[in-house]
Amino acid sequence: MAARWSAASALARPDSAERLEAAPTTPAGLPEGLDIGIAQWAYDHGEPAGMGTDTLPSSQLLYLPLWAPMRVRGVLAVAPQVPRWLMVPDQRRQLETFATLVAIALERVHYVEVTQDALVKMESERLRNSLLSALTPGPGADGPANLALARELAQAMRENAGRIGQLMNNPLDMARLESGEVKLRKAWQPLEEVVGSALQLCGAALGR
Repeated sequence: MAARWSAASALARPDSAERLEAAPTTPAGLPEGLDIGIAQWAYDHGEPAGMGTDTLPSSQLLYLPLWAPMRVRGVLAVAPQVPRWLMVPDQRRQLETFATLVAIALERVHYVEVTQDALVKMESERLRNSLLSALTPGPGADGPANLALARELAQAMRENAGRIGQLMNNPLDMARLESGEVKLRKAWQPLEEVVGSALQLCGAALGR
């Protein structure tokens, strides 16, 4: 039966420049603040440092690189309540197992964030193409030769402006719906007013 660990810990994760960033406050129970220099060494070399290692063993913290299947995802700084536990092979392996689980969790979070960023970029590109399509005049509009054509072009521009407004409002409306902040206000309405308002809003699209 494995012994229960009693220790304080802190996590440092890399930024886009591969520099570790620690939490702004020191977790309760750490005998000293997290040394970002030692943590960076453990991250860069992929090797433990600090207490119980050959690298800066005088430190009161053990710095473990968080090895995930693809790469190191950060550094876990640990201050065991009973330091001699680090000398027990079974306890050390148990701690390293904990660190591996944390690393795998961080890697999963990373790929979720990558997927979300990719989806946002795809939607942004789709919206951009839709806006450009709405702004592009149709064939024959390069140089209106008469007043009738000018009027037709002006009408097309007004319709495109409405489409642009709708394209801009749709993502905002979807965000409000997904956030759960939209509350329905139920009330009786005359059917002819509902139909009339809908026809008026869709008049330009239904006119043809």
